[in-house]
Amino acid sequence: MGSVSEANFSVQSEETTGFESPRKERPLGVRERIPAIGLFEYWYPALKAHKVPWKKPVEATLLGKRLVFFRDAQGEVVALQNTCPHRGVDLSKGDCQFKGTLTCPYHAWVFDAQGECVAVLSEGPDSTIPGAKGTKARSYPTRTLKGNVFVWMGEGAPAPIEEDVPPELFDPEVIVMSSERPWKANWRPSIENFIDAHVFYVHRNSIEVLTQPTGGVLTVLHQGPTRPPLQSVNGRFLRVAPNTETVLDYMDRKKDDTPQRKRDFQDAYPGLGGQKWPSTRTRLYISKVCGFFRGLFKPTGPMSTNPEWTSGAHLPGTLHIDYHRWTYTRYEVPVDENNTNNFFFISWRGKTAWQRFFWPLYFHLYFNWKMTSNFSGQDAVMAEMTDYAAPERLSPTDLFLREWRRFVLDNARGLKKAAESDPARGASASA
Repeated sequence: MGSVSEANFSVQSEETTGFESPRKERPLGVRERIPAIGLFEYWYPALKAHKVPWKKPVEATLLGKRLVFFRDAQGEVVALQNTCPHRGVDLSKGDCQFKGTLTCPYHAWVFDAQGECVAVLSEGPDSTIPGAKGTKARSYPTRTLKGNVFVWMGEGAPAPIEEDVPPELFDPEVIVMSSERPWKANWRPSIENFIDAHVFYVHRNSIEVLTQPTGGVLTVLHQGPTRPPLQSVNGRFLRVAPNTETVLDYMDRKKDDTPQRKRDFQDAYPGLGGQKWPSTRTRLYISKVCGFFRGLFKPTGPMSTNPEWTSGAHLPGTLHIDYHRWTYTRYEVPVDENNTNNFFFISWRGKTAWQRFFWPLYFHLYFNWKMTSNFSGQDAVMAEMTDYAAPERLSPTDLFLREWRRFVLDNARGLKKAAESDPARGASASA
């Protein structure tokens, strides 16, 4: 494990917030240099392994590339390009006629798990095609973790998958439940709303916020016009700096009162003639009742001691939040420039037989809907309404958005290599 980077970004810094003057022209081009189709040199979740049968292949599109998934002779899910190198036919419409292989539906070229053409049924056993130059279908390395198939989308040798996937998926004592949600939005606005000012307003009617203890609701509501410092970890993770009091410290936890939590629920706005918002105290009363019972279930320590997987955003586009009792992971998997497949991983400790029975049942009956449909579904609506090409006038509460964009350009595997080979591009990216 690498050491924690010393690069801290303070919300009070004008260099960080870009608010030296309301009239100062902001440098352009940072967000545009982040690829709209995604970052290729990474592992991504593609689909659940149980969706791939023995006899039929399954198609999935990641980062604009159409892949076909089937099972090798050992039963592991493997991936190839979804176009036959012969005539470009869709391999996912073919069949797995022979164990561990995939047969093209047109001329019956047969490919093994490595993409090698091993037979041509339409030409007979004497065909000269198998093994000939140009007959191989590109294969993509895969790895199945907790029933989820991850695929390496890069051109070179795969990076260690442990660098791109949270440690919960390698821990035999952790229960990991997953689900998928397609969003009609680009992956960039889908990830850029982490810990900004949208939380209470967008999610004010979500079950997750309504049932928070009162202190958590007040913290979400009264975060103010700045955000806490951020910190880079190993050039792969951008997190809230340790020992910083944030909304993440309150969500799903019961704490003693602090001056911030004693603040009145409603604020008066001078620009609105002194009118108050929220307009009623209803949500406060709901939190007092629901939060009392929720607060009885006290969390233990962090799920992971790895500083690279606390609460923040991980390359290539993964939100990871450690709530201590459980962790929430949301992978933004680009499909194309206008669509993103969101993979959600919810993890709990599962050392006892009761925990291994209860948590999956709880997930399927309630928690999956609450977190991925109800709560994150509200984020989906906002991402789908965002015009990413429109001019921006950012606020100091957009600290994460600004630093994330620079973080991607400075650290993403493919982009970092391109910047090193083109000094001019690297200099402009850091503007």
